[in-house]
Amino acid sequence: MGHDESAAADHVLYLDTVESRVTTVTRELESRADVTVYAATSVEDALDRLAWPDIDCLVVAHRAEQFDGIEAAERICETHPCLPVILFVSPDSESAASRAVGTAVDEFVVHEGPAAFDTLATAIADERIDDDIGDEHTTADPAGAFVPNVDDETVDRLLRDGIDRAHLAELLHKSRLFDTIFESIPVHLFVKDEQGRHRYVSAGYFEDELDEFLGKTDPEIGLVANRHARRAYLEDMHVMEADTSVLDKVEYLPMLDQWNLTSKVPWRDPNGDVVGLIGVTRDISERKERQEQVKRQNERLNRFADMVSHDLRNPLQLAMLRLELARDAEDDEELVENLDGVESALERIDELVEDVLALARQGTQVVTPSPVDLDDVVDVTWSSVDAPDATVERAGSLGTILGDESRLRQMLANVFRNAIEHGGPSVTIRVGPLDTGPGFYVEDDGSGFPDADVDDLFDAGYTTSADGTGFGLSIVQEIAAAHGWDISATNGANGGARLEFSGIERPEA
Repeated sequence: MGHDESAAADHVLYLDTVESRVTTVTRELESRADVTVYAATSVEDALDRLAWPDIDCLVVAHRAEQFDGIEAAERICETHPCLPVILFVSPDSESAASRAVGTAVDEFVVHEGPAAFDTLATAIADERIDDDIGDEHTTADPAGAFVPNVDDETVDRLLRDGIDRAHLAELLHKSRLFDTIFESIPVHLFVKDEQGRHRYVSAGYFEDELDEFLGKTDPEIGLVANRHARRAYLEDMHVMEADTSVLDKVEYLPMLDQWNLTSKVPWRDPNGDVVGLIGVTRDISERKERQEQVKRQNERLNRFADMVSHDLRNPLQLAMLRLELARDAEDDEELVENLDGVESALERIDELVEDVLALARQGTQVVTPSPVDLDDVVDVTWSSVDAPDATVERAGSLGTILGDESRLRQMLANVFRNAIEHGGPSVTIRVGPLDTGPGFYVEDDGSGFPDADVDDLFDAGYTTSADGTGFGLSIVQEIAAAHGWDISATNGANGGARLEFSGIERPEA
């Protein structure tokens, strides 16, 4: 994901829990103003999107007794205090105007009739964040040149005042402790003066670039994108001028491809006056990746739960019906027939559960790939497939690739079962290397893929067979994606189904 800072259109984030309204507001705003609208359906989604520094304005829906946009705006602005917020209010929310006073809301627009979108577009143009901080802020002020915390004048004054040895020893100890912290702490710790210039910077992240920081504001440093640096500066000024804190703000830095968690608090002198700020930034890229994995896993589990509850209902009802008929059977033949029906339904349920668990548990995560003889994997996998009348032919050596052997067996087993399921029990399957580049194909001599259904083939739960679970090719795609491969479905030269796997890697010679 990336965003063009030079784009002319304003970037607006619209937060609403009703997807149909999101679609309407997006369409109407983009048709009336030079804006690009992004959507969020929860505060968490909005905060994730705001980690990118390109949003100029936040529009939050508010509906009485359905969605409290004021509360949502307050939560978001705890970590984004400089972001303009417009409340887009339903006509039945009479108390919203009075409640919004003194909150994070900057403007108030009632969603009443088509004209409301013109009013909203005008409000966005008026309220959008202005991150043009001007030349006077982006260049260090020569009259206020950078001064270290303890300068020669301070030392001379302490000596003139007759500082005693114990006090001097205490100051020396604190100074050494301070230096040790800034030299060894494994985070980006920084102290800035009232003009937003770096006074102290820890060596944890940017040891080789420390000189790029000292005495400079964020826009002068150039290690991050200009828009991010300018907005960080505006936020610095807000922390000091409003005497407030920004805690645990999640940010993404595209130039560094890094997720950060940043907090800033005012720095006060002995008299309690704000003289700058103290901040700390931690690299949370690995944690963010784990969170995204968990999020995707939960979404997958929810999707599977919906599908399983639907797909299991039919065989379960059939099993219960057959069991009831078996109880009432008048002879052994009728009893056996109905028990066979129960067995068939239970086998169907078992297949569904096995496939869903394969998807839900493994997802797209792969163990570190190692050299695997793909020809051996094909042979071992085929030997475990119960299809005595089907055959597998080799159209050339597949060689050694980098992959996870157990998951490759699972992937090929699903490919083979899918070919048998659709091509018949005596299907012939051909496996061979691609002529177009690193990769391989699996092709059968069955009836092939219906042209109209190719785009849906890899959707979980999709099947054209009465006996299929619809999860086989979805599992195949998940495992291929986990290896970083591309997969495509087409019909082969003889009309059968053909899957091509490209982008595979081989061990270095």
